[in-house]
Parts: sequence; C-alpha cells; structure tokens
Amino acid sequence: MPNIDLNLHLLMPEFIVLAAAFAAIVTELILPEDRRAVATAYTSLIGLIVALCLLLFSPAEGVAMKVMAEGADGSSHMVTGWVANGFSIYVRALVAFTGILLVLLSMSYTKRMDKGHGEFYALVLFSLFGVMLVSGVADLLNLFVSLELVTISAFILAAFKRTDLRSAEAGLKYLVIGAVSTGILLLGIAFLYGHTGSLSFAAIGAATGGPLLYVGLALLLTGLLFKIGGVPFHVWIPDVYQGAPTPVTAFLATASKTAGIVLGIKVADSMLKGSGLRGHELSWVAIIGALAVVTLLFGTLAAIPQRNIKRMLGYSSVGHAGYMLMGIAALAAAGPEAGDKPVAALLFYLLAYAITSATAFAVIVVVSSSSGTHESSGYMGLAKRSPFLAFAMALSLLSLAGVPPMSGFFGKFLILTAAVEGKLVILALVGAVGVVISLYFYLNWIRDMYMRAPDEGASPAPIRLAWSSSLVIWIGIIGMLAMGIAMGPFHGWAEEAAQALGVLK
Repeated sequence: MPNIDLNLHLLMPEFIVLAAAFAAIVTELILPEDRRAVATAYTSLIGLIVALCLLLFSPAEGVAMKVMAEGADGSSHMVTGWVANGFSIYVRALVAFTGILLVLLSMSYTKRMDKGHGEFYALVLFSLFGVMLVSGVADLLNLFVSLELVTISAFILAAFKRTDLRSAEAGLKYLVIGAVSTGILLLGIAFLYGHTGSLSFAAIGAATGGPLLYVGLALLLTGLLFKIGGVPFHVWIPDVYQGAPTPVTAFLATASKTAGIVLGIKVADSMLKGSGLRGHELSWVAIIGALAVVTLLFGTLAAIPQRNIKRMLGYSSVGHAGYMLMGIAALAAAGPEAGDKPVAALLFYLLAYAITSATAFAVIVVVSSSSGTHESSGYMGLAKRSPFLAFAMALSLLSLAGVPPMSGFFGKFLILTAAVEGKLVILALVGAVGVVISLYFYLNWIRDMYMRAPDEGASPAPIRLAWSSSLVIWIGIIGMLAMGIAMGPFHGWAEEAAQALGVLK
C-alpha cells in the first residue's frame, strides 16, 4: 500500500493561476463582445498578481506531494513528488512576473481580435501553470506531464491566428518537431526507468552506470535541446517566432525557455553529478560544452543577415540558449568548491533575459500595429516618430548584446565566470567572442532607428501607446537598469534559490 503525503496548500499560487484560466473562459462566455477583451485580460492579470504576491510575501516551503511505495525487499522508494523550496519559489515568482508582463503586452493585440479572447489568455495561463509546476518536480513522470502542458498549449497558441497562413504554418512546424522531441524524451525516460526501476531524480542520480543509463540521459538531453532551442533542434524557432502572434513569440522566448532551463538544471545537478556517473562527468561536460559552442555561434552568426525583427530575435534566442547551455555545462563540471554559483548565474540570467525580451516584444507589438510590418523598414527613423519606443528598443538590444551597465551584461558575466571557475576556459572565450559578434547585428538595428531616414510611404504621425504597453516598457527599462546598476539584491536572491536546490528522496 503506497504511503501518500499531501500538503496541497503549498500549491496555492498554481491553483490561483489555474482558476484564473477557467475564469477567463467563463468571462468570454457570459460577457458581451465589446467587453470580452478587457475583462478576460483583467481576470488573467488579477490571478497572476495574486499568485506573485503569495510567492513574494507569503512563501510556503515544504513537501506538497510525496508518494512512497514499498519494494519486495521491504525497502521504500519514492514514486512521485513535488517540493516547494527556495528554488521553486524563485522560478514560480519569475514565471508569474513574466506572465504579468505577457498579459499586459497582449492587451493591445487581443483588442483587435474578433473572438477567442478567453481561450487565448486561458492557454497562456495553462502554459504558465505548467512552467510553475516544473520548478518543484522530483521525478520524471511529473516533469513530463508539466512540460507537455506547456508545450501543447504553446502548439495551439502558435497557430492561434486561424486566418493567417503564416501562423498556421508556424503552429504545424512547431507541432511536428515538438511531437518528435516528445517521443525522444519519453524514450529517454523509458530507458532510465528500465535501468533504475524508478523515475525519481534521486534514484537515477545514485544508480550504477550502464548503457541504458547513458542512452536515457542522452535522450533526455535531446529533449532539453528542443525546449530551449539548442542546435540541432533549433529549426522550429525562426519560422515559429516569425509566424506566431507576437505575444506568443514573447511567451516562447521567456516562460517556455524557462521550463527547458529548469529541466537542464535538475538533470545536471541531480543526475550528471550522481554517484553512478563518477568517472564519466567529463564526457557529459564535453558533450554539453560542444553543444553550447555550436548553438551560440550558429545563433549569433545566423542573426546577422536577418531583416525581420522577430526572425532576428529568434536566431538571437538560439545564441542565448548557447549561453544557458554553458551554465549547465559549468554546473555539470562544478566540484564542491564551486558551490551554487552556476545555478545562481543561470537563475539571474533567466530573470534578466525575461525582462529584456518582454520589453523588446512590447515595442514590437506597438510598432507592428502602427507600421503593419516586422521588417526593418518599419524601424527606420523610429527615433523621430517615437523617441521613447526607440530608446526602449535600443536598451533592450544593448542588454541582449551584453553591454554594461545593462542586466544582460551581468547575466553573461556570471555565466562566463562560472565557466572559468569550472575550468571551461574555452567555453568562456567562445562566449566572449559571441558578445562581440552579437554587437554587430544589434547595433545595426539601433543604427536603423536613429540614423536612417524613414522608409518612403511611412506615416510621419507619432505612434500612440496603450497604457498596458507603456507600463510593460517602463517596467522593463527600470528592471534592466536596476539589475545592472544594483545587481546585488537580485543576485543575492538567485544565490539563496540556488542553495535551496536539492533532490527530494
């Protein structure tokens, strides 16, 4: 008879987000058409704000779920579990905050929709709910269910513009490649279970090495590459980023990528450094390091010729995935003396990247609605039409490039420092080269906004901002500068979260 320990009150923020998703659907059904867009957005916003406040001001720690089973020899082992600790609280708060920004930047977009407002926000909240769950899982079964909740919702969101062929194409490509990666991930889980007889991270990390274990871990890492957009499983990113609705692209670049990185952190910390792999850590570090180098260089080089802002940011996100893989490689290589620095660097990087990307996509939503295009022509002379939007986009691009004192600089600095301390000097040098390369194409877009004349036929009228878009941009500007100029509190919170990372047994 299994021993079940439930403390579901620890999942109250997730339940609030889930309730807000269903409330958005009900709101869509009962309100007249002219009030649905605003009401569903506010419903979603309130749910996320309440969840964030709970996580920041009343965080609850403990084991939310633990199912233990007895083996034939009388020993007990964990079947499934979920834990609320400093690490999961940090990630959940990050996801809730990112969700607030996503809902705000979506408001001006959904107002132009004729129907489906409730479904749109519900799918976003379902995805955020899945990402929040990923942060505390202690076994591969829970992990798989949570990741698929994120991915399936994202499939639908990518193809949400049913009358737009590019959106339908983006959704189809995402679905096909996502289905393949899901199969690979499931196969890896099957191999790990076949070798250890358990799905818990602790049991897999303590297992004796063998072919099934190594193959399972390799397949698990392959699924990770799809989630974060690492080479060679990046092929969906440029087309999906370009074809999907811009708020959905913002979600894929922020919250969805967070789920993949949390998976990478858990795998590297609990499995790649496990006792069953001693003597083989360097092989895994070399594999992940090589993937990081290829991903970073491909993403930054492929972004150079892009003249569509969403496509450029798509390839840019591949490059950023390379930096995140560097952090995971540093974590896998870290000895006891490294402490929790690689995890803290990754958590800080995730927050900085989320704020920066949300700001950039908020500007893109406004500019595209005014110019009707995502091509570079829509950004030429933007500083004359809207100095505020040009300034916000310039700061975002500089932060993505890693220019001080922006938050992106310290995010990359912490990752490269962790790589050096993990004796991965070549990785750090490649990362520094990536910063130089990325400066080229980011500065090209800034030049277009400030030094190029507007395209012929472009409207000279100033661009009007909705209050929601303006709020996201202001939060982003303050966040990028605050995390750069006064990074101490943010990095300190990331360090506390990293110290709490552990395996539920």
